Amino acid sequence: MSYETLKPFLFGLLFLVAQAGFAWSVWRMVRLARLGQDKKGLFENAGERIKDLVAYVFLQKRVRDRPFGYNHVIIFWSFVIISIGHVDFMVHGIIPAFSMLWFGSLGGLILAAADVMAFVVLFAIAAALFRRIVIKPWFIYYKSADAFVVLGLITMVMLTYFGATAAGIRGGHPDVAVDAHWYPVSSFFASTVYASVSTDSAQGPIYEALWWSHAFVLLFFLNYIPHSKHQHLVGAIPNVFLNKKDKPKAALARLDFENENAESFGVGKFTDFTWKALFDTYACTECGRCDLGCPAANTKKPLQPQKVIHDIKNNMKANGLPILASRKLLELTTAPKEWEVKLPLIVESEQGAQKGQISADVLWSCTTCGACVDACPVLIDHVDAIMDMRRYVTLTEGNVPAELANTFKNIENNYNPWGIGADKRADWAEGLGLKLWETSADASKYEYLFWVGCAGSYDNRAQKTVKAFTRILDAAKIGYAILGTNEKCSGDPLRRTGNEYAFDALAQENVAMLNEMGIKKVVTACPHCFNTLKNEYPAFGGKYEVVHHSQLIGKLLDEGKIKLDQEMMKKVTFHDPCYLGRWNQEFEAPRRSLAAVRSLQMVEMENSKRTSMCCGAGGGQMWKEEKLGTRVNLKRTEEALATGADTIAVACPFCMTMIEDGVKSANKEESVKVLDVAEVIAQAMTKPT
Repeated sequence: MSYETLKPFLFGLLFLVAQAGFAWSVWRMVRLARLGQDKKGLFENAGERIKDLVAYVFLQKRVRDRPFGYNHVIIFWSFVIISIGHVDFMVHGIIPAFSMLWFGSLGGLILAAADVMAFVVLFAIAAALFRRIVIKPWFIYYKSADAFVVLGLITMVMLTYFGATAAGIRGGHPDVAVDAHWYPVSSFFASTVYASVSTDSAQGPIYEALWWSHAFVLLFFLNYIPHSKHQHLVGAIPNVFLNKKDKPKAALARLDFENENAESFGVGKFTDFTWKALFDTYACTECGRCDLGCPAANTKKPLQPQKVIHDIKNNMKANGLPILASRKLLELTTAPKEWEVKLPLIVESEQGAQKGQISADVLWSCTTCGACVDACPVLIDHVDAIMDMRRYVTLTEGNVPAELANTFKNIENNYNPWGIGADKRADWAEGLGLKLWETSADASKYEYLFWVGCAGSYDNRAQKTVKAFTRILDAAKIGYAILGTNEKCSGDPLRRTGNEYAFDALAQENVAMLNEMGIKKVVTACPHCFNTLKNEYPAFGGKYEVVHHSQLIGKLLDEGKIKLDQEMMKKVTFHDPCYLGRWNQEFEAPRRSLAAVRSLQMVEMENSKRTSMCCGAGGGQMWKEEKLGTRVNLKRTEEALATGADTIAVACPFCMTMIEDGVKSANKEESVKVLDVAEVIAQAMTKPT
């Protein structure tokens, strides 16, 4: 049997073995993730999911957020084109008569594009290596040997391709020489690199050796992918398609406390996660964008969102592979109720934590600001994963910081985190002549319920904000009322610290009261209350039109219901609250309102809008001591002061507390003021005659 006859058979066998190995690896990935809990609603809103695929996968929407991301865009699209072009290589290897030129000029253009893009990829790989070896961004695991193996394999794929194709052109091999004009880069190499090589040598041993080298490297790389950092090539597309659509992005999932079979709440083992959350771990590209935006990671705390995702994956492998070993190959179900834990998922301290373990210190460092979620190019939901584990630590283990235990007690007894008497909730409004919303009959009297919030009710500084806002509402002649002593905490501090049981009960109470009073429209000056009422209460039957006070102020300005005629010679920078901006995508209303003030100059911080840095109060951090690393609010305040602004505008009572504290720590309280948007607008309003 001649070599020409044997070659297609040997390559076909190699191809089948490689495909079988790849399929087995991917199937194992699916089986591992499927050990998690069922997840519903993943295939609803198919149209939106397809749009996400186009935006985040093919158009690389978030990858392009960072300048170096364009290097990845080049590599991605180069590989798409090269993969299409390699149909010729693969099919021709098995069926020698096949050629892309069967499709005429279109096939030729594909071959030419693949040839050019293979050359472009080499430059992109060189740039990636330079970044990892020389620049060494802190948020990139540049010491990972796996990254260099992947980059090396990609380089070998391209070099063996050019070597074989150029040799074939130089030697006049019928596979490529007759179509040499469709291989512009390879033709150049054939006339330069191979200029001194005889045509016989090029056509024979050199071409065949490099052709087989290319085949082996390419198929080896295919099988290496599911076990490497390039696992995201398998996980990213389905992960983007299956991203969270069953509830608002900013809403956490409700727990089922009616389940009599539940032995724990939250996630204490990897099998407590949904299978979709486990599949998230396959999608991680290790780009480090989540760490780059994380306030905890930026202030030397133990939390690195990227590492959390990898620790979940490593824990899944350590505990899940033994489970799979005892199952049939085609079995695809959740894990058994009882299984031997080889590696605990959650540990008390970072000291002694192994690969695949997450410490309580990591979980309590999260401010739930959502910077990681918003930055992730493949839509991984880090915050949901962290909150699920925080719920376990709080509800099942009862292991919470002492300050939070006191906060829980305060909310339970007096419906506010400070523990001040519930009967004093409306004291701030004394003498203002505000109306109370007391029964459903009041629904015909008032357009808005003003949900004051705990800070506005009890914190002296926040009270100045809500008073300024009532002056704006009065000036615009808006019909509104407050609940007075009937108002309770929205529950955000409970939910974001993992105390879902207490939040669930409080949310039901609040929703029952609001529904009974016939309330339809709510305005609040607290982004945390805003997010809770708008995005989380619907799961409890509370569906209201909820607006943030900055949004209503902007609307009143647009409608001409309030006039601003007072000049304010101020240079103002605006700090975006996480639960107004990033989580709820409201960036413009506060800025539009501030920009309407005469003589006021707006300047932006280095990190603003989507990339705005958290003030450090979210996720329950407001109610506990910040013992690890440096303080988040100090770093954020540094960014604000660096603008040279004499006024830092905020739109959240907790941001107010944190930024004011930062200004005082910098000894700038005499020269720099911190004001809520409502205070700025109230000062600039036309004064009554």
